[in-house]
Amino acid sequence: MSKISKSIIGVLLLAATLIITFRAIDHEPVNDLSFQGKTVAIIENSGCMVCHSEDPKLPWYNNVPLIGNKIRNDSKKGLSSINLRPYYESVLEAGLIDKNAAIRIDSVLISRTMPPTSYTILRPGSRVNSKEREIILEWNKLHQ
Repeated sequence: MSKISKSIIGVLLLAATLIITFRAIDHEPVNDLSFQGKTVAIIENSGCMVCHSEDPKLPWYNNVPLIGNKIRNDSKKGLSSINLRPYYESVLEAGLIDKNAAIRIDSVLISRTMPPTSYTILRPGSRVNSKEREIILEWNKLHQ
C-alpha cells in the first residue's frame, strides 16, 4: 500500500472518528439557560439561519468545489421555502410568533426532516434531538 493510500485512509478514519464523537456528545442546551435561552440556542446551534435567512453565514467549506455548490443551492432553496428571520427575532424578543411559521416549523420537527442529514453530516452537533424538539414545539405552542 502506497503512502498516499495510507494517508487518505488515515484522514478518512480521523474524520469518521471526529464525526462519531461530535454526534455522541450532541445534547440539549444547558439546563441553566432560561426557556427562551434554550430556544435561541437550539435555533443557533442547529443552523436554521444558514439556509432560512436572507443574510446566511455560510460555513467555510462553502468555498470547496462540489460541496460548496450544494451548500449555496440548499441555502437558496431553504430561503425560498421559509425565511426564519422574523421568527428568530420574535424568539429573541420573547414576543408572539407567526402562526404559519410555527405550523411549518412544528411540521418539519415532527417529521424530523430539518435540519437535513446532508447538513448534519458536515456540521456535527446540529441535529435536533428529542429534548430540543420538545422545547421548540412547546415554545411555538405558548407564543402564537
